[in-house]
Amino acid sequence: MYNNIIATLLPVEKPLMMDKIEKMNKALQSGIDTLRWSAENIDPFINQAMTIVTEVNELVNKMKANVSKMIEIMNEWSETPLFNRKMRTQLPEDVETLHNAAIAGRFDVIRGEGKEIHKLMKDTTDNVRPNKQSKEWKSYVDYVNGLIIEGITNGIDGSMTYLAEQIDYQYNLEKGYPPIFDIKVAL
Repeated sequence: MYNNIIATLLPVEKPLMMDKIEKMNKALQSGIDTLRWSAENIDPFINQAMTIVTEVNELVNKMKANVSKMIEIMNEWSETPLFNRKMRTQLPEDVETLHNAAIAGRFDVIRGEGKEIHKLMKDTTDNVRPNKQSKEWKSYVDYVNGLIIEGITNGIDGSMTYLAEQIDYQYNLEKGYPPIFDIKVAL
């Protein structure tokens, strides 16, 4: 567990965990310096060290699970475009009405997912208990904000790519899709 903790902590996470890493190192030090497997007091040492390392491991896993869940939520934004087309030609007004209704629903979903992301970040805060004014915590918050910006950007990109495909004549011709809407010109 110890090696996994040290190996998997990101540079932005490690400073937040430094006091806990030092606590682990201190607990393990006598096992490195003086204790041997045959020592009489080896069992209490192992129990104490395992307790401390397990606590830190659970905290690191919680932090990483929260970030993974945030990313999972945001990945859905890029997979579900904000524009949906019907596979029949419609009047422009009907396309706009359907689009506005779809967007309102998606925004409600995204808003709810944003609250879920906020809860995950609060859970991390409650578990790590950082000094919220510290440089280390602000760096971690910047890291998470960067992930959120990336998630939003990927969501926008996914929607724009889908829309670009839907208005591309060649794409529609290859897929056998009808025009999105029908415009009649009176001369």
